[in-house]
Amino acid sequence: MIRAVKGTRDLLPPDTAVWNRVDRIAREVFQEYNYQEIRTPIFEETQLFARGVGAETDIVSKEMYTFDDRDGSSLTLRPENTASVIRAYIEHRLDQKPGLLKLYYIGPMFRRERPQKGRYRQFYQIGAEAIGSESPFVDAEVIEMVTELLTRCGLTGFHLLINSVGCKDCRPKFVAKLREALQPVKANLCGDCQRRAETNPLRVLDCKVPEDQPIIDKLPSILDSLCENCAPHFQAVQGYLRDRGIEYEIKPRLVRM
Repeated sequence: MIRAVKGTRDLLPPDTAVWNRVDRIAREVFQEYNYQEIRTPIFEETQLFARGVGAETDIVSKEMYTFDDRDGSSLTLRPENTASVIRAYIEHRLDQKPGLLKLYYIGPMFRRERPQKGRYRQFYQIGAEAIGSESPFVDAEVIEMVTELLTRCGLTGFHLLINSVGCKDCRPKFVAKLREALQPVKANLCGDCQRRAETNPLRVLDCKVPEDQPIIDKLPSILDSLCENCAPHFQAVQGYLRDRGIEYEIKPRLVRM
């Protein structure tokens, strides 16, 4: 008997009814916040993800499904969709349209992670991109939109964690400080973190290995390194959430971008 590939799954009734309900609610919420749907190919040139996600990230270095096309070009099944959305935004000159562009997508993504409960090699992602504004209120609105979607889907008890990763001016300075702080302690961290300490220090903060946590807790916080633009921006996001009655917790070690 031929079975589904390890790390994938079939969606069967009655689960497909639940799936379609979540899909419908997501589209309703996005429409109310004036987001429009974008659909991109499920594979792109490999270089798009290497540049957009980062060549030293775990996604690019270990998790992508990459293959050579017949013409010798390298193609990759999309591991995420932000890079594809930005590629489409530039290619189709959407930057020529005035004002803020709000886009959402729903579809399959692919990563060759170690199969485990709740994690699949073909997974489905709902995402949104607001392009053309640096307003903190746009950032906060995206967070509000996600909480609204979860609530309408009937989820309760979820916990909102937020952080700032700075900008192109203050983030590199913090990364340099973090890399310096890691030098005397990296030998005591797990193998992945020893590698990340050199290639992508921010990802050390996201480590889940219990034995590494006491060391990570003593590392510098990015909140102490935010520049004169990012610090008030982050404060404004928090103010918006408080005004909307959205509870949150600041998590200085949250670094996924």
